[in-house]
Amino acid sequence: MNKLKQEHLEFGRTMEEKAQPELEKIFGNLYNNNDHFKFHPIDFKTDKLIKIENQKKYAIEYKRRKINFGDYPTLMVNKSKIKKGREYVKRGFEVFYTWECNDDWYYWKLNEDEFTMGTGGTNKRGCDEWVDVAHIKNQYIFKLSDLKLK
Repeated sequence: MNKLKQEHLEFGRTMEEKAQPELEKIFGNLYNNNDHFKFHPIDFKTDKLIKIENQKKYAIEYKRRKINFGDYPTLMVNKSKIKKGREYVKRGFEVFYTWECNDDWYYWKLNEDEFTMGTGGTNKRGCDEWVDVAHIKNQYIFKLSDLKLK
């Protein structure tokens, strides 16, 4: 793995740690899946220790993006994160993908009718890192501060 990619992965991990308290303000206590499964496709889930009947369960993927929302017509999620999100839905979770952009925080709740599959990635780190991704149109993405959980 090249040095720049390692730096970006470490940046991502640091940002996830900083994001957790902010996300907990909305979703409640969160367990960081990456604490035991490095590079888990879904970063957080509601605290696995709480076993209250009929309690809402949430799974949250977090991404830090060095762009303003709207700079591109879609935001992307790696195919593996959609696949894992579907597994969580089958287990009774509501699945959210969150982005911290330069201008604000945003979210999208997993909905099979609101994305298209394609490719995306970068070659800015000295190698081709294009992968299969879900493209979520900006019209389906909302400010996280507007999220009202039922």
